[in-house]
Formats: sequence, C-alpha cells, structure tokens
Amino acid sequence: MGFEINDVESLDLSEKFPGLEVVVKVATTFEEFETMQRIGTAGMGADMDGALREFGDKFLDSWNATSRGTDLPADGDGFSRASLPVKFAILSAWLDLMRGPSAPLEQESSSGLDSPEDSTTEPDSE
Repeated sequence: MGFEINDVESLDLSEKFPGLEVVVKVATTFEEFETMQRIGTAGMGADMDGALREFGDKFLDSWNATSRGTDLPADGDGFSRASLPVKFAILSAWLDLMRGPSAPLEQESSSGLDSPEDSTTEPDSE
C-alpha cells in the first residue's frame, strides 16, 4: 500500500469571498512555483496579464465563479475575467498552500521552571 499523492486542494477564501469555492492543482515544478511567487510578491508589469492567464490554465482545477449570471470556465480565460482582488486572493492562497506551514517559533515554550513567583508548597503535616 503506497502513499496517495493528492494533486488538487481546496482553497479557503470564505473570509474575503463568502461562497467562492476554488480547487487548485498543487503538482508543479519549482520553476513554475518561483514564477508565480514573483508575480504574487512583486508583479511583472506588462507580463502580469499573461502570467495570471497562465496560472488559470495550469493551476485552476475548478471553481464556482460566475460573471453576470454566466459560469466562468476554470481556465486562463475565465481567470482573466475575474476581478483583480479575486485573482490576487486565489494566487496568494495558492502560494501559501504551496509554501506549507510556517517554520516553528524560535523560542521554545517555557517549562515553568523559570517562573518569577515562588512556588507554593504545602507545609509538612506531622
């Protein structure tokens, strides 16, 4: 029995866009990831529209987005027709998903041994 690799994941965008359901592909190359990360952090000027269309074609698996009552396809064309806030929210959530959980905190939890308060001890009963 092997480990089943899931190549799609749902994004949680409910806080900003209640009702929007987006499933993205997570199987990617490091080059594609780095390209999308550059777009997400700094933008790419004139190449931005093409790069976002490419994101839609490569990584948008399904969604329930509509525009004026018409379903938008889950591809680069449909993605390009979404508003900029929606596009960037999806791209940002995908990047967060791809980066994985953040590193552990640098400081370890205290064991309580360094407490500034004196410990309370029960008096010995004799």
